Amino acid sequence: MFRKYLQDTSGQFAMMFAISTVALIMGVAAAVDLTGIMKERAKLQAMTDAAVLAASTTKSENLADLKKAAEASIEGNLPAGSDIKIKVSLEGKIISVEGDSIYETQLMGAVGIGDWPVKAVSKSPIPKDIPLNIALVLDRTGSMEGANMDSLKSASAKLIEMFDGFDGEVRAAVVPFADYVNVGLGNRNATWMDVPADNTTTGTTETCRDTRDLVNSDLCYEETRTGTKDGTSYTYEANVCPDSAYGPVYETCSLPTTSTTWRGCAGSRADDRHKIPGYLNKKIPGVMDVWCGEEVLPLTLNITQVKDKINSLSSYGDTYIPAGLIWGWRMLDSAQPFDDLTNSQADRKRAMILMTDGENTRSLNQPKHNGTDSDAADALTAELCTDIKKQGIEMFTVAYRLSATAAKTKDMIRECATSDAYYFDASNTSELEQAFENIGRSLYEVRIIE
Repeated sequence: MFRKYLQDTSGQFAMMFAISTVALIMGVAAAVDLTGIMKERAKLQAMTDAAVLAASTTKSENLADLKKAAEASIEGNLPAGSDIKIKVSLEGKIISVEGDSIYETQLMGAVGIGDWPVKAVSKSPIPKDIPLNIALVLDRTGSMEGANMDSLKSASAKLIEMFDGFDGEVRAAVVPFADYVNVGLGNRNATWMDVPADNTTTGTTETCRDTRDLVNSDLCYEETRTGTKDGTSYTYEANVCPDSAYGPVYETCSLPTTSTTWRGCAGSRADDRHKIPGYLNKKIPGVMDVWCGEEVLPLTLNITQVKDKINSLSSYGDTYIPAGLIWGWRMLDSAQPFDDLTNSQADRKRAMILMTDGENTRSLNQPKHNGTDSDAADALTAELCTDIKKQGIEMFTVAYRLSATAAKTKDMIRECATSDAYYFDASNTSELEQAFENIGRSLYEVRIIE
């Protein structure tokens, strides 16, 4: 009977299936929760990075001051419902912030594995002031009109005021950008520019057209319409006049006149030279008959000039971020166009702040920037950011009031920054001002060493 029992295999499949199912479920649970744990740790690491930078920018060697700054940073970045404990310590000149949080397992709890501890450690030396060259690359596109531009000006003012408190020498440049950058009419004949002469021609044969005069404006009325500026919809009031408000048709004739004018707008060079900051005996083309706003301000020690330049900014045009990046890079390069030799000093920090409120709506169509391939513009943006960072330039980036549908652009702007701690996502004036203030604090000689 015992032999028969051992030889009887009935029911083994069900038992093996049950065992296999449990193992499969445990595997899936482990995979799901492991992904969650990794995300939790990355989030915690970004927060401890920001906290140690906040502590180090106090430049204090008092542990109580360091703890206060680190805790304020954690509290300001803490997601709703999260609980993070930090430990701040100081060993010599090195500040350490250790973060602890708990990840609540989603599926492994079914097999007895509940809360999972997550840890992260960030370290930074107490900073010292060193000479600084900084380029402010600021979005002045049509979508920045009104309150957005006012917010940029107020936030920038707070940042610039902080420069007065720096012990090290600060040189600042301003690069307003939209689809083009205005390099200044005074550079028309510069060695590194290629600009045709302005020209006006008048034809010899008259052209005629039918026209009508408005004779009864009382019949006109206001009508609400929808338009688009730099990919952003807006409403406006249009003055509409019916056909009956106009008089009879009559013919007018004139000699046709054609004009081409350069207003300071710089295009892009061919053969991949649009990715290179230096002149290198290849001139930069001027683009005729387009508007590009206020001209750039090269590096200057005159902080008042920096303030005045930012306060003068107006909003117009579409977004082409590479234009701002390449000219911001040129401000921080020691070769022509601007050949500021302070950029080659070994003890001088170089930094760039890129602030934008929109997605790339224009792309390269050399020498112009009037294409519509946003993916190509995004790829070039990412490439330029990578190359700029390789040159030792610290990149701070600010995404301002980007919509929920602009996740791809936010990711691009985040990746452009030197680290997650150097990226800011601001949705209102207060958050933009706070972002610029945090950047100002980080412009001391601070860095994460672990």
